[in-house]
Amino acid sequence: LSPAMHNAAFKKLKIGARYMLFEKSQEEFAPFIAQLKLTRVSGFNVTVPYKETVMPLLDEVDEQARQIGAVNTVVNKDGRFIGYNTDAFGFITSLKSDLKCPPRGKNVFVIGAGGAARAIGFALAREKAREIRFYDILSERAKKLSQDIIKTVDAVGGGGNTEITFVHNMPLNRRKIFSGIESADILVNASTCGMKTGDPMPIDPALLPEGIVVYDIIYNPSPTKFIEAVKARGVQAVNGLGMLLYQGAAAFELWTGKAAPIEVMRGALEEGLRECRKK
Repeated sequence: LSPAMHNAAFKKLKIGARYMLFEKSQEEFAPFIAQLKLTRVSGFNVTVPYKETVMPLLDEVDEQARQIGAVNTVVNKDGRFIGYNTDAFGFITSLKSDLKCPPRGKNVFVIGAGGAARAIGFALAREKAREIRFYDILSERAKKLSQDIIKTVDAVGGGGNTEITFVHNMPLNRRKIFSGIESADILVNASTCGMKTGDPMPIDPALLPEGIVVYDIIYNPSPTKFIEAVKARGVQAVNGLGMLLYQGAAAFELWTGKAAPIEVMRGALEEGLRECRKK
């Protein structure tokens, strides 16, 4: 979907550029980045699982991206590759715009502890959520992420009184696994669970408390089984299309120095999703 979004924006603003996809293995990734430096590329996006891997390969990393510990956007500035993170901006903008749910003073339960969860957790702390609780199938990963974010917000003084913690993985009792969900105002699925056909839902919708809102960063398939299930229970929920849109708009502006044509980009994303459903 990203090529459709960005290429529509380039066309609208009459910019002579093209956005293309490249899939690379772990072994191919670093040599590919080195090869890109020899081209006229203006910039590029990096997706999972390379948002952290790419950082030491860059000439410079923006301070916010360094604090988050993940890069999703790279700009070629006079031959130097500079890394940024637009995921945090994209998530918060979508949360406020699409769910009408500013996180300030809210309890947030985040499923997942990868690069997307890092950006989301950092953004939630900066927005002064009351509590952020992480769950990952690997509890040590959730623990490390919570500790990393605590250190970061303490260092920059942006988290206020946000409590950041993690849930121990106790698979014999699903209610204990999701301890804290009962007091959550916002649930974020920041894992890849739901991206593939046959994936289980990230959490049993029956565990969701009344009044909670759900943000699932998965945008394809749309809707996911999880989104369908929680909406069937009357829960307000959105997928990650808005996050993709707003992080993409921020990346576009970094690459071009021009205001992103948001509605053109949104239309291209929606059309791309319709095409995906036909396949």
